[in-house]
Amino acid sequence: MDYKYLKIYTFLSLFFVVAVISAGIHYTSPGATRNKKEIISNSSRKEIEKIFYQGKANKIDSLMQKRAKQNYFNGNVLVAYKGQCIYNKSFGYADMLRRKELKNDDIFQLASVSKQFTAMAIMILKERNQLSYDDSVTKYIPDFPYPRITVRMLLNHTSGLPNYYWLVEHHWLGKKSPDNNEIMELLAKHKLGLYFTPGRRWDYSNTGYVVLASVVEQISEQNFAGFMHKNVFEPLKMNNSFVYSSSLSNTKKDRLIGYYYRSRRYRMIPETVNDGAVGDKGVYSTTEDLFKWDQGLYSNTLVSQETLDEAISTFKLRDKYEIPYGFGFRIKTRNDKKVAYHHGKWNGFRTSLLRYVEDTNTVIVLNHTSSSLNNAIIRDIQQVLDDSLKFDMTHEVVASILDDGLESAVEFYFKQKSLKDFKLDTVKISKASEILYDTNKPVTAEKLVLFNKMYSNGELDTNFMNDRNFLKSLSIRP
Repeated sequence: MDYKYLKIYTFLSLFFVVAVISAGIHYTSPGATRNKKEIISNSSRKEIEKIFYQGKANKIDSLMQKRAKQNYFNGNVLVAYKGQCIYNKSFGYADMLRRKELKNDDIFQLASVSKQFTAMAIMILKERNQLSYDDSVTKYIPDFPYPRITVRMLLNHTSGLPNYYWLVEHHWLGKKSPDNNEIMELLAKHKLGLYFTPGRRWDYSNTGYVVLASVVEQISEQNFAGFMHKNVFEPLKMNNSFVYSSSLSNTKKDRLIGYYYRSRRYRMIPETVNDGAVGDKGVYSTTEDLFKWDQGLYSNTLVSQETLDEAISTFKLRDKYEIPYGFGFRIKTRNDKKVAYHHGKWNGFRTSLLRYVEDTNTVIVLNHTSSSLNNAIIRDIQQVLDDSLKFDMTHEVVASILDDGLESAVEFYFKQKSLKDFKLDTVKISKASEILYDTNKPVTAEKLVLFNKMYSNGELDTNFMNDRNFLKSLSIRP
């Protein structure tokens, strides 16, 4: 048979198959609406996502099991990939003496990871027009002895404030730990010298974030714990999160205690005179609640995207020096993409929260011992996430069918196949269709099944549909 006619015959045969398939898909039952698109629920989509992310979760678990066994890691780890939580496990003990195992809902002191929550309280007040970043702190705390320091300087650590730890340890005479108001009184009374002229340098300052929490209290006329509960934790349904100060009567019995390791045993770390202050620390939370926080930032539940963008961006000091810090977040790049993150260290707690903003990946590591394993764990997880950034063609095909239909997926497949060679995972496509059948979405499920059959039979691997001469011979414009 002439080659030209053979190609025409092949094309028409495949065209007929696709037409029959499409007709079969569009027809559901007598009286049903043709071409009716099924709405796939978020829960179904999440179940399908797990099919593609499970391999990544298994790699992370293998690394974590090794760390836990070799290094005696005691803490909780949560990893999200493309906005989906793919890993959330506990390792070691909540109570070292009683050998009580950690659980996912155990509550950790976040240490300096608390600073992003303090910054959010300020951002909320700013969006309500109750303050300006460039206001002097003295507008809200009249006795504050440094009139040149602004709210913005506190947020980005350019205030030059002295260390309140030293002030409390040398000048506090009370029986209980001082709270924020009492620390403000100490600052006003002793007027310690600034480290540098406000706005001239960058120097990480815990004192600055204690002052910010005090500004929140003055404006809102409630304590910092109450403001955070009403305006942050409650809206995000962070039910296991709270602000704790040893100087107030809001003790939570279910919070973890920090430990240090010495002489082959773990020892509890008691509270110090500086545990009354909040803002620089003092937020307690879980991995699951922190993931709600992370997702709430993406959805702009608390503040606008414009306000958040400034908080997770670097700034220029004196219009010359770029400082990799926003408002309560450190900023860096990885794979040429932004990472907004912070670590914490306080009384045996080592905490880390990393937001890979553009990839919508998240890594949360909460550790309640003094062991410095967080960075090693994060490096391991980052490697898995870097590997997972490779284009998953099977995942993209399934997503195309769910969002745009079979024809769109076939078109996408042809386009990608012309650029590079790859193989699809038919098992994963079958699992995705099973989930849709189970959730009463038979039309979309059948599209996946039919695509799988066409791919397995080699019907998608011909190239004549893109053959310019062939299409011209049929008087069809390519």
